[in-house]
Amino acid sequence: MMWLQKLFLSTSGEPTLFEELWEYLEGKYFSVDVGRYEHISIGSGSLVTLQKIILGIAIGLIVAAGMVCYDKNRLGAFVRKIVKEQALWPDKAKTLAELGFARNGGVKASLKSPNKLGKIIRCVEKEAYDRQVGIAQEAYIAEHGNDEGFFMPSYRLNFETDHFYIPDEEHYRADIRYDNQGSGWRSFILVCMVALVGAALVCFLLPDMLQLVDNMIGILSENDKYLK
Repeated sequence: MMWLQKLFLSTSGEPTLFEELWEYLEGKYFSVDVGRYEHISIGSGSLVTLQKIILGIAIGLIVAAGMVCYDKNRLGAFVRKIVKEQALWPDKAKTLAELGFARNGGVKASLKSPNKLGKIIRCVEKEAYDRQVGIAQEAYIAEHGNDEGFFMPSYRLNFETDHFYIPDEEHYRADIRYDNQGSGWRSFILVCMVALVGAALVCFLLPDMLQLVDNMIGILSENDKYLK
């Protein structure tokens, strides 16, 4: 356990191994000598910020690829299971247990979201409740002249007893959206490698790229002098 304390914790005020490693990497790869540029006015802080932005973009791409991969594989498996079971009408709806997803927290959370599975998957019990709310609202309006003061709580999904289905007219769109072709974990790993390697190359080569631009500006400036 002493090596873990040395790696992440320091009780004597000395930097930890992790801090020393970061200082080394930052000094080697993220510190730029801006004094060598004759025609470009840029501070070292701006370059470091630019490098961090590049790394941030790479991380954003990885996160986005991970979300797409999760949607296509985990959530898509649930959609494809509903279609396979022909649960395309209210009378053919299935519970999560019948579909084999009773313990899948990701599917449950997505069913609650109107922007995820909740956008294409219907709940029989919720639809019945919404119809009752509509009838009650119409009766309230008939009695009071408007719906001011009318309130009914939103339906809370019961993942043990509720039945779910995809409307027949929606299942083709669902198939396309959650098609798992080309979205496996291998593709995700490939995106991670390309994003990280690309960002690293750009960050490491950025000083040399700026030097090339600086040299070109110098050459153009000399040509302008001769032309004048």
